[in-house]
Amino acid sequence: MKRLTASLIFLIVLSACNSRQAVKSDELVLPKEGQTGIYYFRTPVRCESCNAIEQILKDELNGKYAGQVESGELVFRQFNLDDPGVADFAFQFDVVFKSLLIFKNGQTINLTEEAFLYALPNPKKFRQLVEETLDTH
Repeated sequence: MKRLTASLIFLIVLSACNSRQAVKSDELVLPKEGQTGIYYFRTPVRCESCNAIEQILKDELNGKYAGQVESGELVFRQFNLDDPGVADFAFQFDVVFKSLLIFKNGQTINLTEEAFLYALPNPKKFRQLVEETLDTH
């Protein structure tokens, strides 16, 4: 009986970990003209740096850039690379692993390296890089 219970629990946990959510095709597009897009490609497994990146971005979007988000001028999208269709979309930008891209004025700015380098040990520096990118490019 214990073996059966343990097996059932294992199967439930395994199926929950493998569940994938369909992404709407209208989300798998570049920002509209005049919009700036912050696209964070991630996996279901998140490390401390991943969590720090997400938190800093959310703080910025809810703080300094709240007006731009509310007006639709700035969009933030998170994509789970394990979700159907996302990997193909991400591959257009040479994304195969966790990545942070900013799309602005026809440019693609890749902040992945800086995000993982600074978000955890020096969040002030990462926040400054995000702000510089959003304010100047």
